[in-house]
Amino acid sequence: MLGRIMPRAERPAAQRPMPWDAIPWAPAIHLGLFVHRVDGVEPGLYALARDPAKVETLKGAMHAHFSWETPPGCPPELPLFLLERGDARVLATQVSCRQDIAGDGAFSLGMLAAYQATLVEHGPSFYRRLFWEAGLVGQVLYLEAEAAGVRSTGIGCFFDNPVHQVFGFRDLEFQSLYHFTVGGAVDDPRLTTLPPYRRDRS
Repeated sequence: MLGRIMPRAERPAAQRPMPWDAIPWAPAIHLGLFVHRVDGVEPGLYALARDPAKVETLKGAMHAHFSWETPPGCPPELPLFLLERGDARVLATQVSCRQDIAGDGAFSLGMLAAYQATLVEHGPSFYRRLFWEAGLVGQVLYLEAEAAGVRSTGIGCFFDNPVHQVFGFRDLEFQSLYHFTVGGAVDDPRLTTLPPYRRDRS
């Protein structure tokens, strides 16, 4: 699932796997993950650098005590790192506006944007492009969750400053832009499904 959101930043934009060939700029969105219930993966805080060249930048921006261990069995081309072991369910719920879905699923995540340097390089209008990239990451995760037989959803309400404290960001080098969670489906009886188009009766 995480492999599908890797844009293969080392390739020219037109040669990246779909849909990342639609984004011509260098990947700016990385993931801070709260892993709860994934078979074979130890619970805790993780980081995924969607551009392997940015691993050292992320390390320098985060807490110095993080371990940065490669999880057992992790594919060598996937720059996923265990930062800190432990039960992160309550923490994930708290930083996502106390929404249970962030702690009750298999994992949740914050999309962490390379922020200040990107905006200095490309200008303030690039801010919306960071959200375009985050949206595309979310869309791929939606599809991958469905393919895996689970469900997922974006989490639009979160506390960005506490997220920054969790991962150790001290300035505007990185900014939490969006949250997401993946897990088993729980039907909400408050929701109503309607047909997409009005049907004329003749």
